[in-house]
Amino acid sequence: MPKLPKDVVADPRHDEVARLLTTHLAPLWEGGRHRVPTVALTPALADALRAASTARLACQGLEHVTAKLAAEQKGLDMARQKLASAPPSPRVSRLLLLANDGSTRFYRDCDALLGRYPERLIACRLDVAGAALGTALLGVDKLVRCVLVSDKAYVARVLLALVPAEP
Repeated sequence: MPKLPKDVVADPRHDEVARLLTTHLAPLWEGGRHRVPTVALTPALADALRAASTARLACQGLEHVTAKLAAEQKGLDMARQKLASAPPSPRVSRLLLLANDGSTRFYRDCDALLGRYPERLIACRLDVAGAALGTALLGVDKLVRCVLVSDKAYVARVLLALVPAEP
């Protein structure tokens, strides 16, 4: 598993988040190469996703997600070419959340994204269908099968929302 964001590492819930991301893993589809955890869409997680969406740091739709990741990678590659020294060790900075009712083709395409961006992208399957994810995220009846959180601070907030806060 890639390194988690610094905000997650510094939080007392780090070990629980890491455990959740590395247990009960399953491939996205029958021939999938990447195994991802299935997590509950809790009210805290829905709130964190809405906050990222409101801040325009989350996008929906596999085509939009694919284009966004490709454009970001192009910028990262150009920056690396300009650096004389080795780049710092990468950390997860993008989180892909997937509804549990996608087609094999959808999950195959998501699996390919995980292979293309292994150092900065992780994924979780949510225990809800796309219609319920759309309602939780947008507050309206809209099908949403995937959400990409594209800011490391919001990725940390969403990951920490996967586990209850310490009292």
